[in-house]
Amino acid sequence: MLERVRGIICYSMYKMSNIKSKITHLIEDKMFETFMFINILGYALFKISYRPLGDIFQSFIVLGFLLFLFCNFKKAIKDKAFICLFLSILLTCLSWINSTFQIPHLAKDSPNIGILADLFFFIFIAYWLKGSIKKVRTLWLFYAIGVFLTALIHSNDILADIMNGIAGQRIDFNYVNANHLGALAGITFLISCYYTFTFKPIKSKIFITLFILIPSLFITIVTQGRQIWLAILITSILTPIVIFIFSKKINVKSLIIILSTLTISAYLAINTNNRLHNENYLIPIILSGDINDIPYSSMGIRIHFWSESIPWIKNNLFLGTGEDTRSFVIQESTNLPQEIKSKFTHLHSGHIELIVSYGLLGIVLFLYIYTLIMYSSTFYKKNNEVLIISTMFILFFVIINCFESFLFFKTGEYMINIIFGGIYTFYLTHNLSMKDNNE
Repeated sequence: MLERVRGIICYSMYKMSNIKSKITHLIEDKMFETFMFINILGYALFKISYRPLGDIFQSFIVLGFLLFLFCNFKKAIKDKAFICLFLSILLTCLSWINSTFQIPHLAKDSPNIGILADLFFFIFIAYWLKGSIKKVRTLWLFYAIGVFLTALIHSNDILADIMNGIAGQRIDFNYVNANHLGALAGITFLISCYYTFTFKPIKSKIFITLFILIPSLFITIVTQGRQIWLAILITSILTPIVIFIFSKKINVKSLIIILSTLTISAYLAINTNNRLHNENYLIPIILSGDINDIPYSSMGIRIHFWSESIPWIKNNLFLGTGEDTRSFVIQESTNLPQEIKSKFTHLHSGHIELIVSYGLLGIVLFLYIYTLIMYSSTFYKKNNEVLIISTMFILFFVIINCFESFLFFKTGEYMINIIFGGIYTFYLTHNLSMKDNNE
């Protein structure tokens, strides 16, 4: 009997080893890698422009990565971003448990582990990019096309939207709201500015300028997002400083890029001046410290929401009380008028929503991720290209999330996974190759 059991175990182990060998051969095949890269490009094109199709491409990417995990779980589990993925799931569970004690009448029946975990899909993308700068550039190009497709597909009348935008109206292209498409186009504009100046072939410069830079600039202008041009402006100023800190040098070409971007950003600021000046009267009221006197304008609503968040943060400082807290802050308020409570469901600040939902541990987790991505960008050794893009995106994303909740919308998830995936691939590929050499 014992011999039979041993025989069954040995046979099972042999079959498992044989299956792993076949799957390893499959995922290392160039044709399969090409297939996965095509799915990544499909995800970039359609995830937000036409989600049903984008979800199909995403499913294939997940399936391909699961095959990799089946054969290489011991290697993958040691990756820092992969560990953070598991920590994000643990954090959502802990925050949910805390909510069942702190706000039992509002707590959900179960935790939504995907709310943070979905932001780590960039790991799957990073693996299949295989540390190839050509694939990364192609992915970011398809991201830009995906943004334009979003405007085209979601708009009820694209020609009317374009003409109305030229006439000075604020246009949202029927996608969420104007701030969201403005954010998507804003980072496209920044990245295309960089490549316009750095690519040497004149044909590449002309292509990027005509088909990427100008359309993204147009969308950024007509969506009139104040936080978008503010983010572009600050990013333009801080990027050369950050690059110098990391690399101890900065070339003249980089300065030209930043100064040129800064000039265009100034134009964006002028373009949105009317919306900005409309709320100038709030400044002395805010400085007076009397929240009750602040009217419920666009900025005033945000300030009221952020003020209402303070007690929730104090009461659940470390763990928060789950992803729905951003709605509870508004709905449970005794200070906000009913018309505001019935109209809004989130706090219009990704950072504040992160801390009310997941506490200081949530903030620490994302600070570490941002740091890891910046560090990962240095693993592309040829030049500062990836480091500059990484710096631009993180600065831009952090700033726009001060005034809007992109972090908890599909818009922010899409931005993070595409840009972070293109950055993290160099670090991930390097680490996996080092592990292969050590075995």
